[in-house]
Amino acid sequence: MDIAIIGAGPIGGYAGYLLAKAGHSVTLYENHPGVGCPIQCTGILTADYDTFGFPLDSYLVNVIETVEVYTPTGKLTVKDKNYIVDRTSFDRFFVEKAVQEGAKLFVNNSFTGKNGQGIIIRDTVNKEDKVVTPEIIIGTDGPLSPTAKAFNFYHPQRENFYGIQATVEGNFEPHTIKTYFGNDVCPGLFAWIVPESSTRARAGLATTKNSKHYFDQFMREHHFVAKEIQAGAIPIYHPQQQLQSGNCYLAGDAATYVKATTLGGLVPGLQQAQILADCIVKGKVYEKEIWSVRRKMWLHLQLHKIFRKCNDKDWGRLIHYIERSGVTKVLEEHTRDNPFPIVLKALLKEPRFLLFLKYLW
Repeated sequence: MDIAIIGAGPIGGYAGYLLAKAGHSVTLYENHPGVGCPIQCTGILTADYDTFGFPLDSYLVNVIETVEVYTPTGKLTVKDKNYIVDRTSFDRFFVEKAVQEGAKLFVNNSFTGKNGQGIIIRDTVNKEDKVVTPEIIIGTDGPLSPTAKAFNFYHPQRENFYGIQATVEGNFEPHTIKTYFGNDVCPGLFAWIVPESSTRARAGLATTKNSKHYFDQFMREHHFVAKEIQAGAIPIYHPQQQLQSGNCYLAGDAATYVKATTLGGLVPGLQQAQILADCIVKGKVYEKEIWSVRRKMWLHLQLHKIFRKCNDKDWGRLIHYIERSGVTKVLEEHTRDNPFPIVLKALLKEPRFLLFLKYLW
């Protein structure tokens, strides 16, 4: 089959690799001059990434051993292995794998819409349009997905966080991520300091509104001076987002497959690409087979709805319950990419967590 993938990020690249390896004709269209730029992601992978079996050496920046959670009334420390990657190199790794399997890559080529049975691709350098007629179109073109909009299945109630992050210099614990919760710090989510080394880190936050205000405040409080700044929209998972319309499919940010609690989307996006490629190769129903990932995204969304309504006193209670009931060990045994065992074991150890269910309504 002739397959067009709109967006040459890691999700599109991985899907392209799997489909090209299976013998299909794959073309990747990337609207930027190069793969992996501009950077719009912190680049954190949980240890679940190990299940894919990919080498880390070409894009690994740092290995995290501990996550510290700061609230206005307390602090929690959890042992938690994470990989910090260079997103440009990470993206290129997957796209290069696709190209090595025979996929074609066109940069400076932007999807602009439909034309009958075809799609319009614009060469943004030469300002020329061409119509191509692939048998399958896969949209991995980000949170605002022009592909989903053109094919009329971009859900009108989709919502985005808006993240801002800076590369900063200072003295950092090189293997510890620090996260900061509180309505005065970052309402609805959290701020972060993610070290690349003992002298360099990625500091940022995301909110649904006034991101710049809270980001500037966070930078001032920590006496940071930005060396580089990245910003972008990050989708909140929407359970009613359709994933297929005719011969067009969505994956990754375009499908809102991002953990609503942390806004991490790399591992679930790669899992989604894996399932989509298998469905295309074997003729399976994508919306049905994606259920294993969808249920995890749904639970993250419910947790997000609770956390979004927590006040500073609530955060203090959460930390207290976690520390006193032994839930810290549960957090250390499971990654956030598989939240079900965390939630079930936490509730068994500390039933008072059920009190927070009131925030779901």
